[in-house]
Amino acid sequence: MRLNMFKRMLTMLLPVLLVLAMLPVAAFAAEADNKVEVRLKAGSKTVKINGKATTVEAPFVSNGTTMVPLKVITNAFGAGLKLENGNVITLTYNDRKIVLTFGSKTVKVNGAAKAVAVAPVAVKGSTMVPLRVIVEAFGAKITADNATKETIIIGVRAQSSGTGGTSIDSEFGKTKIGDSYHGWSLNYPAGLIQVDQSDNGEFITWADTADDSKVAAQVNVITERVGDDKLSVEEQRELMISYYDQDEITVDKRTITVGGLTFEKVISYAKQTKMNYEYRGIQKGDKYYIVIVGAKGANKSVLTSYDTFLNSFTPSFNTADKSLKDVTKVKDGVITFKDEDYGLTVKLPTDWNKDYESTTPSFQNDKELFFFSLTSLTAGVTMDNWAQKREARIREDFVNSSVRNFVTTPVTLIDGKAVALSYELSLGEDAWFTYNEIALFSGNYRYSLVYMYPTANSAKSKLTYNQVLASVDIDTALIEKTFGNVEESYDLADRSTKTTKRSSTYGYSIELPTYWYGIQKNFNEDDVLYTFSAGSINIFESDTPAATVVNSLLQYVNSTEGSAQGSTTKQSNTVTINGKTAQHVVIHTSKPQDDIPYTEEFYIFDSAQGTIVFSLNYYDVRASDSNLKIINDAVQSIRFN
Repeated sequence: MRLNMFKRMLTMLLPVLLVLAMLPVAAFAAEADNKVEVRLKAGSKTVKINGKATTVEAPFVSNGTTMVPLKVITNAFGAGLKLENGNVITLTYNDRKIVLTFGSKTVKVNGAAKAVAVAPVAVKGSTMVPLRVIVEAFGAKITADNATKETIIIGVRAQSSGTGGTSIDSEFGKTKIGDSYHGWSLNYPAGLIQVDQSDNGEFITWADTADDSKVAAQVNVITERVGDDKLSVEEQRELMISYYDQDEITVDKRTITVGGLTFEKVISYAKQTKMNYEYRGIQKGDKYYIVIVGAKGANKSVLTSYDTFLNSFTPSFNTADKSLKDVTKVKDGVITFKDEDYGLTVKLPTDWNKDYESTTPSFQNDKELFFFSLTSLTAGVTMDNWAQKREARIREDFVNSSVRNFVTTPVTLIDGKAVALSYELSLGEDAWFTYNEIALFSGNYRYSLVYMYPTANSAKSKLTYNQVLASVDIDTALIEKTFGNVEESYDLADRSTKTTKRSSTYGYSIELPTYWYGIQKNFNEDDVLYTFSAGSINIFESDTPAATVVNSLLQYVNSTEGSAQGSTTKQSNTVTINGKTAQHVVIHTSKPQDDIPYTEEFYIFDSAQGTIVFSLNYYDVRASDSNLKIINDAVQSIRFN
């Protein structure tokens, strides 16, 4: 099965938790003109810095205070940024030092306390801070444009940029840099700062500024796994060209020899950014190394000054060379991943990667997944009874034939005694997956670790699982300081509570369980979408009569697309719900693209406002008696005025 199926299996079991996030933000490079003009408007995601528009989390006004994304201030004014203890923000601007704290309405400017009406807060991953107290500390002026309703901030950039990077020149006694695991080295890219490095170190980037839009000089080293077969000249060049931006054009390509080594060389020009790039590539064993130098200029002649630097690259690492700094991410065969927002440290094999799209720490390779989350302690749930309650919930959520072999065992983590619940789950086709759910109770929180792998891979995966579990280290003190009440939403939440949703536009109401999650939740709009552990409910208005909607559904089942996905009509009849007649159509899909068979039930009502369709979608493995009752109760609660 594909990796996206592994992800889907995991998300079917676990909640998606929103989290406060503090992301380090780099400042713009200094410009010849130090004047700064920022234009922004409450409720608008567009902010203009010196006329250049950028998209941010929308500023808002609370208690008379304009709150803006912190990165707008650091980017515009070149202020330095530092985060301490997960919740203390320090901004430096020339001789000014501004200290803000999440949850505190006191801001310190050069040590002097100033009261603000609203404390810093995280909104959808953006840190929002009070605007006026900060920019006035910078000596900036705030005015308003009555015509555009924009707030205007006028000031100057800091005399020195606070990028937070480490200058290459500051590495005392080191003149070369390399990666001992990936096996390469070259001279230091003088005057540049390291701005990026992948989790496993397969690529690393230096630039003259941490802001992508302001880069005038840049160096990248990329390590590709290509197998043992020797790549042809054209294959090598195609591999390098695959790293082009969309507007890059090739202006030169050839084979060169440097120090007895043969490289493929490609030179390109990016029209939009006016950057010239030189790519050099060489294969050694199963690895292909690409070194890229970029410089802004009228033509490729600007790259000539980098020849000595490029000529220093070698696909080897000399551990005896004291002038060589090792930047490898791999130590003793593992990568140490750190998530500062969650205070999580874990060591994983070199073929693992972090999932940056996940709101909570999630890691994977091509077969296994590891997931971390936390919730506040739930009344009545203890370390002693958690596994029992969790097993009961899983059995409620899945049909009997898809889950088996529950085992509860005590485990010891770095942070204390925990309990592990292991079981096997199948979504069909006799493909079984082993889940290991570990619960650690500490302070005010329950920490959840989940490790999943194909049951057929048990011998190898069990060994990795034990090694990973032994490496997990959670900064529980940081969590206690940073997080508030994180209520349980799925795992052990009370599913008996309901809420009534009404649509005055379309004249209906429905009772939904409170644990169902609203994605499109304005019931006066013509499209509503909620998800839940078993599937989803979609409510929408159609301009066509109910009979036409039914015919369209039946035609789809018999279409080429429907047949290819194994769609069949299980039921098509008329039902009455609370005195209102509806057309009821049930369609089963046995071969969907995501490999998980599911059922769709449509309840189609004719009303004065048009045709209203209630579509319920649930996975076959989730069609347990408990889930079907919850779904049916929601349907039976539908009422029209």
